[in-house]
Amino acid sequence: MRAVIFDVDGVIVDVRDSYHHAIKKTVEHFTGISLPLEEIREFKFSRGINNDWDVSLELIKKLGKEPPPYGELVDVFESFYDELKDREKLILGRDFFKELKDRGVLLGIVTGRPKRDLSYLFERFSLWEFFDAVVDDDDVGDISLRKPHPYPLEMCMGKLSAGEALYVGDNRADWRMVRDYNRMHGERVGFVHFKKVSDEELPAIFATDDEGELLRFLIDWVR
Repeated sequence: MRAVIFDVDGVIVDVRDSYHHAIKKTVEHFTGISLPLEEIREFKFSRGINNDWDVSLELIKKLGKEPPPYGELVDVFESFYDELKDREKLILGRDFFKELKDRGVLLGIVTGRPKRDLSYLFERFSLWEFFDAVVDDDDVGDISLRKPHPYPLEMCMGKLSAGEALYVGDNRADWRMVRDYNRMHGERVGFVHFKKVSDEELPAIFATDDEGELLRFLIDWVR
């Protein structure tokens, strides 16, 4: 059976005014240094660091400051995110996913979001009904197995009982996860690069920044 699996941040929702600002505020909180958002984004995407807590930690180290205990950093980051989360806007909305579901497409989620953040977003925009399997950061548990490790994708493929899938992502960490999954299991997952937010060049079987083009490609592939 074929499935389509989606990343969340940068694909379903625009997080440039939420998570990226939370990184900036967290780094400034612990270092006293205010970094430009473009520098933060370049660091995150060029390094292929998926988790924004980890981005914050690595930036603190890069600035030559003593990193805080990880749990403290997470608490500070999430407090800033809670102030910013209602700035998030959907990129792919309910009509997009309803069209896929109405055609019987099996849909999944693999995201680095913690469960609390994902639940808030999906309840706010009423998205839960469209997805047959969801794997978030809390489901993975072990930090070493987070995306870009292929383990989250393995979990989702298992939950969906899918033989083949497309993974729709937006950054290098997504591509690496798919690449390493295929190295372990054979070419079972194709990487689709949705470039609405991040337009870096990545190896992909299809790339677009247009929602309509993406929808048509996914429908044609599943047929």
